[in-house]
Amino acid sequence: MNVLRFVALLTVAYGTRVLRLPVRGWTRTREADGVGPVTRRTYWVDLAHPERSMPDLMDDTLQRLPATIPRVLARFRRVRSSPGRTGPGDRFAILMLGVRRARVEVTDVRPDGFRLGTLRQHSESGWIEFHYRPLGEGRYRLQVTSQVRASSWVDRVAYLCGVGILQRLTWEAGLRRVLRRSGGRKVGHGTTTVEWP
Repeated sequence: MNVLRFVALLTVAYGTRVLRLPVRGWTRTREADGVGPVTRRTYWVDLAHPERSMPDLMDDTLQRLPATIPRVLARFRRVRSSPGRTGPGDRFAILMLGVRRARVEVTDVRPDGFRLGTLRQHSESGWIEFHYRPLGEGRYRLQVTSQVRASSWVDRVAYLCGVGILQRLTWEAGLRRVLRRSGGRKVGHGTTTVEWP
């Protein structure tokens, strides 16, 4: 009888989005699939006079995404049967902080950057974009932008209780690595977070 109660409790938790179980793990999720407010986070580093072209730097970042993010924070592993270049449709399995599994898919690749869409096992539902924009006079802004909702209420509480800080450290560390690969000089950095219902 206790097993039946437990199964019923899990079913209710899943149905109300208190908890999301790892079913249909490679299914795309959008903001509407999440809970709580929509959150747009932007992390950026401004650099001056890079030694390589910015489109080349963005392509290099996508091709070397697992090496761009520090493994202690998140381990990216490309899931693809062929050894070709990473492009739209390619997926990554992620292990965050050694305990939380996540999955993303490359949905868009442009000369100025690329976008990753979240898949079912991710703690957030929406998208993450890595791109640059010119600021003039040989300066550029490298930027990571995400627009997401928490995938479950448990994930929302975890974000508010400290996971958000670790997420910030992850993307800022990745931006610093891309900055080093650019050969340019850092001239500014920042973070913004905006939420709406």
